[in-house]
Amino acid sequence: MSASSGKSFQPRGEGIPVSRSTRADLVATLGVAVVAAAYVLIVLVFRLIEIFGVNGVTVPVQFAPVETLVPGPDSGAPVMIDEGLVVVTDLPIATFISVLLAEVLPAVAALIVIGCAVVIFRRLWHGNAFAPGTTRLVTISSFAILGGWAASIVFGTMASNGALAVALGTDAPDDGSWQFAVHIDWLPFLAAMALGGLAILTRTGERLRTDSEGLI
Repeated sequence: MSASSGKSFQPRGEGIPVSRSTRADLVATLGVAVVAAAYVLIVLVFRLIEIFGVNGVTVPVQFAPVETLVPGPDSGAPVMIDEGLVVVTDLPIATFISVLLAEVLPAVAALIVIGCAVVIFRRLWHGNAFAPGTTRLVTISSFAILGGWAASIVFGTMASNGALAVALGTDAPDDGSWQFAVHIDWLPFLAAMALGGLAILTRTGERLRTDSEGLI
C-alpha cells in the first residue's frame, strides 16, 4: 500500500538521520554512563570489603536525634546527630544478610538502570528512539529504581536496628527510641515516577511509528 498524500514516511526498520552534534552528545552521555557503572561497582566492592572485614562489620545506623558536642578548643559546639557508623562483631545472620542486601540490591538496581540507558542511547544513535521495546526498557528502569529504593529503606532499617541492638546490648534505651528511625530520601521515588510517565509517552511514540510504517 502506498501513501498518496505526498508526505514521506520512514521505511520500516530504518532510523531517523542523527546529526553530528547529537552523536557527540550521545558519546559524552555514554561515557558518563560507563563512568557511573564503574563508580557503582567500585563503591560496592569497597563496601563489601568493609562488611567482610576481619575487625567487624561497618554498618550505617539511624536513630532518634541525639545532642552531642563537636570537638573543639572550647569544649566544642552543640550539634544534633541522627545517623552514624558502628563497627560490630557477631551479628545475627538475619542482620548480616540485611546489611548485604541493603548494599547489593541498590547497586544492582543502579546497574540495571545504566544498562537500560545504554541500550536506549544506542537506539538514539541509530535514530530508532521509538523502536519496539524502548517502552519496556524505560519501564524496567522505573521499577529498578523503585525496587532499589525500597530495598535500601527496608533492609537498611533492619540492618540499622540489628547492628544497634548488638552494639548497645543491655544499654539500649527501654523506650525503643533508637529503633525504626527511618530517614527517607524521596528523590529516587520521584525519579521512578518520572520514568513511569516517560514510559507512557514512549509507548505513544512507538504506536505512532507503527501506524506510520503501516502507511508505506
